[in-house]
Amino acid sequence: MSVEETATSFVAHWTTSSMAALSLLVPAALAAGCLLWQSARKLANGRRRGTVADWVAAIAAVGCTAYSASTSWRFAADYLDMHNTVERCAFFAIGELAMVANAVIARQNLHGPRQAAGLPAVLIWVLAAVLTVPAYAEYGLVSGTWNGFFGPVMAAAMWHLAMGTERRHRTPGADRPRKAFTASAPTM
Repeated sequence: MSVEETATSFVAHWTTSSMAALSLLVPAALAAGCLLWQSARKLANGRRRGTVADWVAAIAAVGCTAYSASTSWRFAADYLDMHNTVERCAFFAIGELAMVANAVIARQNLHGPRQAAGLPAVLIWVLAAVLTVPAYAEYGLVSGTWNGFFGPVMAAAMWHLAMGTERRHRTPGADRPRKAFTASAPTM
């Protein structure tokens, strides 16, 4: 391989990986912006801002989402024969962005009349299951399990925790009223 071919190959790889990195930053920036906006809004209302645990979960969520996106990026080229950078970015970013969007909507639903995350919280886990398929296709059983767990599954868990969709369990009256089972003896 000549010096010119090596330089051309390096530039092509750098451009592709730069586009991938740039497209990974879009969902991360949206999530960070959403969290900052929520924090600023809470501070303006006099309520307390997110805890350190919330921020660490959000950072972990962004990292796991990026890890999942990397697998989807490879899957698009290897199994779907997508070699156009823009097409690959659009393909793999859709799944990751849908997960972030569902987490944000689930959080918004917590402040609605039902005070429950609802369908978007379930869709986060459905997306995680679907986004695990490329990990198994790309890496096989052992590595696919590793990549699937630390990619889409942990991304779903971290988004779920970062957006506080479990807070409905701490809100009085958020769950549907349940009748207590009481056994009583028949009266005579």
